[in-house]
Amino acid sequence: MKQKITAQDLIDKTAALLSKRYVRAVQEHHVVVAASVLSKAGKVYTALNIGTYQPSIATCAEINAIGMGHTAEKDFEIDMIVAMRDLPSYIISPCGKCREYISDYGPKARVVMPDDSKKGWRLVKIADLFPYKYEKKGL
Repeated sequence: MKQKITAQDLIDKTAALLSKRYVRAVQEHHVVVAASVLSKAGKVYTALNIGTYQPSIATCAEINAIGMGHTAEKDFEIDMIVAMRDLPSYIISPCGKCREYISDYGPKARVVMPDDSKKGWRLVKIADLFPYKYEKKGL
């Protein structure tokens, strides 16, 4: 029987990638963010952001991880996602663009969000983070 992947497992996987790649990226003067996505199929995709000297054209880690899942799985859907930055690493909230992608590829997705609890995070439904999603009805 396959072991269930928890939010803490995703956090640990994301922090491990961040730890491994952080120094080089900082030397190149880029903000470093890593994200992990758990698909409904039980697979985990972990990616970094792609930074540039023009931050407005950088690609978010969440979008890169979603793209990996979308490429690998025919019926890809997000079950859970987390994003983290810096060392020591900490959980961050997805930006508006990422919330749109999460909602598109996981309408029932759970997002690991930072909070002030002892463990430092909680799970929030994407619909609660992005309640008035754009829909293209009639187009």
